[in-house]
Amino acid sequence: MRVSRFLRFRSLFVVLVLLAGLLISAWPADAARSPKVWEIPDDAVPAEYIESIDGDTFDARVMQDNDQWREERIRMIGIDTPETNYSYGNHPECYGKEASTRSEGLLLDAKEIWLSKDVSDRDRNGRLLRYVWIVSKLDGKVHFLNEDLVKEGYALAKTYKPDTKYQRELDEAERSAIAEARGMWLYCDASVSMDPNQENPDTGPDKTPIDRTKTPVDDEEAVCSFFDTFDDAQDFLALYPEIADVIDKDGDGIACEDYFLGN
Repeated sequence: MRVSRFLRFRSLFVVLVLLAGLLISAWPADAARSPKVWEIPDDAVPAEYIESIDGDTFDARVMQDNDQWREERIRMIGIDTPETNYSYGNHPECYGKEASTRSEGLLLDAKEIWLSKDVSDRDRNGRLLRYVWIVSKLDGKVHFLNEDLVKEGYALAKTYKPDTKYQRELDEAERSAIAEARGMWLYCDASVSMDPNQENPDTGPDKTPIDRTKTPVDDEEAVCSFFDTFDDAQDFLALYPEIADVIDKDGDGIACEDYFLGN
């Protein structure tokens, strides 16, 4: 293992030890995942991940009707993650980096990536508008990436008519994220109301971030979110087995199982 990676893990270990003292209780094991069993839509086409632009946008090679691959920029339908840069007239926002890292990690850990469309094909910037489905190489299950990012608090559910095929599921995912104060609804929300009826889904969390030095962290996902991929978490567990009670609570040897695999 490279020295730089060892030092990174050692720093993470210190952070995790500090967080362990604050972990009063974890969210229910299935809290950040949809109970619905998804299947790849019949009209979906395969894609190969290249790189992430931000949490809701990435580059990929997409299979065409002529069985040839073409590089495209994909914009996920029905969601909006905090911005990470100044592209398209935007500016960096709270939780943008975290959303980008989480999206990238899920795409990297995907055995298969499939894209399906709604009504619109592209946005005004020429990006393909798509729902993204991933088959995890860890559990073999189909995950609706758009929904997962919303439910875990990395993205807002946004209605962009006429593309509303899964908007009900995305809106429900957002209400769940608010009710459980996940992701941006804890880190970036000054009120942390945990009441979907008091939050504005159009504008997202209140703009004044919470001072996390004064706010206890009681969400196991906050610990596992320090890792970019499942492999990083697993390597860390192997390096520091004494931290297993934080990232492997069921003792099965699989680190951050609920966070990366779901149920």
